[in-house]
Amino acid sequence: MNFIESISYASFEENYRKIGGLLFEDSVSKPGYTVCDHYYDPKEEIQISFSKHKNTSAEIQTTLDRLDDERKKGLFPCGILYYELGYHFIEGLSLVHSSLEEGTPLLHVTVYRKKNTCTYQNPIPDQLSFHRISNLKLGWDETTYQSKWNQTKEFLTLGESYELNLCFPVHLSLEGDLFSTYQSLKTKQKTKYSVYYSTLNHSKTIVSVSPELFFEVNGDRIMTEPMKGTIPRGNTNEKDRNNYSYLQTSEKERAENVMITDLYRNDLGRIAKQDTVAVNELFMIRGLQTVWQMVSRVSAELKEPFRWNNVLSALFPSGSVIGAPKRRSFELLSSLEETNRGVYTGAFFTSEDKNGSPKIRSSVTIRTLTIQSKEQKLEGIYGIGSGVTVLSDPHEEYKECLSKLKVLTNPIPPSFAILETLLVRNASVFLEALHKKRMETTANRFGYSFTSATWDHTMKEIQNKVKGKTRVRLLLNEEGELHWEGTPLPNRTKRPMIRLGFAKESIDSGNVFLYHKTTNRRVYNHLTETCKELGMDDCILFDASDRVLETTIRNLFFKQKGNWYTPNLETGGLPGVFREWLLRKGWVKEKITTKDDLLTAEAILVGNSVRGFERVTLVTK
Repeated sequence: MNFIESISYASFEENYRKIGGLLFEDSVSKPGYTVCDHYYDPKEEIQISFSKHKNTSAEIQTTLDRLDDERKKGLFPCGILYYELGYHFIEGLSLVHSSLEEGTPLLHVTVYRKKNTCTYQNPIPDQLSFHRISNLKLGWDETTYQSKWNQTKEFLTLGESYELNLCFPVHLSLEGDLFSTYQSLKTKQKTKYSVYYSTLNHSKTIVSVSPELFFEVNGDRIMTEPMKGTIPRGNTNEKDRNNYSYLQTSEKERAENVMITDLYRNDLGRIAKQDTVAVNELFMIRGLQTVWQMVSRVSAELKEPFRWNNVLSALFPSGSVIGAPKRRSFELLSSLEETNRGVYTGAFFTSEDKNGSPKIRSSVTIRTLTIQSKEQKLEGIYGIGSGVTVLSDPHEEYKECLSKLKVLTNPIPPSFAILETLLVRNASVFLEALHKKRMETTANRFGYSFTSATWDHTMKEIQNKVKGKTRVRLLLNEEGELHWEGTPLPNRTKRPMIRLGFAKESIDSGNVFLYHKTTNRRVYNHLTETCKELGMDDCILFDASDRVLETTIRNLFFKQKGNWYTPNLETGGLPGVFREWLLRKGWVKEKITTKDDLLTAEAILVGNSVRGFERVTLVTK
């Protein structure tokens, strides 16, 4: 992908607030930046709602044909297809015989005259205006979900469906600036299909950070990427890898994914040239900030030039948010959920003609907020759900649903760099390979750019410029740039004695930054200040269950019955490269560690790759 020259966030924000419009954005392809398609200067806004007193189906067909015409004139029709539009497009269903209430929204489109593409720097938290999401109210508690799940399982057992994507709404309140709300959600979940779309009268705003492509059309080629299969990201590298492997090999998740992939193959077959439908990728695993997602890719060559009515009749709504078979699953979900989904699990799209060929992009509107202004208050609806099969477990499915709330409830991550502290001696970097591996792993976890070429170039520069024994502080920013500074180290004739005591409070094991070395050291700095006030050099961290972890800047080692151990860090704590080196050599072993283990230890040492081992005086009062 070729990127145009980037602009600052402040310049972008100023321009957007001046002219408004629609944003369709990619915050993945260029780490540290957002690639933005900005549609503005609206010609008209088109809305279609269900009515028992007119031919709504004919109105939909005519409107979609108009969108094809407007696109060919050089305009940019963009908008929302509501989930309930499925009553019109799914073969065998009809709006006339549906249970929809009068006025149910079905389609909302704005035809724009202009489009601008730019790349801008992602904002830091201080650049965002006040905004807050609060008062989250789950549409179903776990007891209600269990009841719905039981009904779902019965339908599956009877063979009425092979999978049902059971969903429910979450209601919430919003305060402050909606544009800043959108930008903050993008920092928490970077995707290629982010949307900020406000109606012309600002009565409704759609904020989406969907990770799922519905379909993309370039000329006569169409590509889809059904997403089915989810598991939370792990805080530790080991847990993250284990979750990845579990999702990749899970019989239940793979069965769901292949079922929906087959559904897409069949749907595309209705509009594709013979023998052109192909599964290009199966069971890809993609990492988002909060979850791993399983994705497949299916493509085809259209047998006729793109027309909205033809393509949507074959594909809409996405099978990934319904189940298989599509028609019966849609009917069953309507009876189970007992409420309209609205924007959630419908589709968002942009469209244009490029060099005489259609270019259409559409995302499935998951991870999506619908915000309305009511009586000077902002109220939002956010949908969550998961695919249920005969292999599902209701408790795990409910947990998966709640995991999709993290993009709303997690705090905005602070601006930070990934950090490694190196010992350079005689033009050699101690444990370089382990430092490199840890930085690369952390970069992958947070979506930072990292290349071996940049690392190797920086190491050569350090080795050429650094003389003597030196501590080097190495920083990686989101864009993949490495910066370093060196501090000469004095030669020690005697190892220092570290006064070490227990911290005055436990750490939060859910804080992902406690498992990765970055410049975000707020927790460590707070605890260090407290322990120094008590006359200690450093303090021992422990979790809510009193499991001992590490210190604020060192790893712990203790001797027990003649053997050396180091605390297991599953519930918090940074796995130091010096510690990893000792574990690989078999000089120490991991052990779940309690305070009593340290109080009764035969000996205690602390250490890291720069300081090596240091002796300890344990302060117990």
